Amino acid sequence: MKMLKIFIFLFISVQLFSNQSFFKISSKYKNLKLIDKWIFESSETTISAEEEEKVFVYKDDKNIETITFDKSGVMSYNSMEEGERKKGEGQWLVKENRLRIIVETDTINAIYYIEQDLLTIVTESEESEEFYRNKMIVKYKK
Repeated sequence: MKMLKIFIFLFISVQLFSNQSFFKISSKYKNLKLIDKWIFESSETTISAEEEEKVFVYKDDKNIETITFDKSGVMSYNSMEEGERKKGEGQWLVKENRLRIIVETDTINAIYYIEQDLLTIVTESEESEEFYRNKMIVKYKK
């Protein structure tokens, strides 16, 4: 009985004074972090042509975008790119770290991750007869 009391005391002490808890609660639905309004910060596009080319776009007065992921599965966007306003809605689906966005006839398949308040969406396209291979990394902030 004395051993059991010592064990319980040690177990509670470790729990109280350690940085890692054995009882850590985390959501099994990691995509819940995605549900919010996100503001465009930057994009980096790498085009694999004869010579690799990188194009960077940063948030400014001519490049503004917000995207909103709703828990209903609706994704809405509102953007201004080089003075042209675009607005619309679509659907979004998540499986693990893969994100699919469907807007009208366009489907975007991407990988996403969230670190603190920064959402990063990465898309890649293989080379075709019409287009070079490219990779796009877009960052949004809450």
